Amino acid sequence: MAKKTIGTIVEKRLKRHKTEVVLLWLIIATGAILIPTGIGIYFNVGKLAVTQYVSAITTKNFMVGQVRMLYDLSRGLGIVYSLSGIAVTVLALNRLSLAKSAYRMASFIKKGED
Repeated sequence: MAKKTIGTIVEKRLKRHKTEVVLLWLIIATGAILIPTGIGIYFNVGKLAVTQYVSAITTKNFMVGQVRMLYDLSRGLGIVYSLSGIAVTVLALNRLSLAKSAYRMASFIKKGED
């Protein structure tokens, strides 16, 4: 019974390996896109003409306060995008190495059964 159970686990592992690797590479690509996007948002949002004009006006105006708040929010989102891109990339790479090791182990077991 145990040999059959191990055999089914190995077959499932070998069967879904390619799909898992493709999905992990797509996740890594998404993280690689998030990192420069966040950096670009953080550094380039201050170059907008609206924020340069608003910095010369006092904060007594309600709209000026709102634009400053959006400016701070966009800089914060730039940081969040960059950090989440880094985290996604690192975690996907970790899972990719685990999937590679599991595939090697399953291939070794399959070769030993034959």
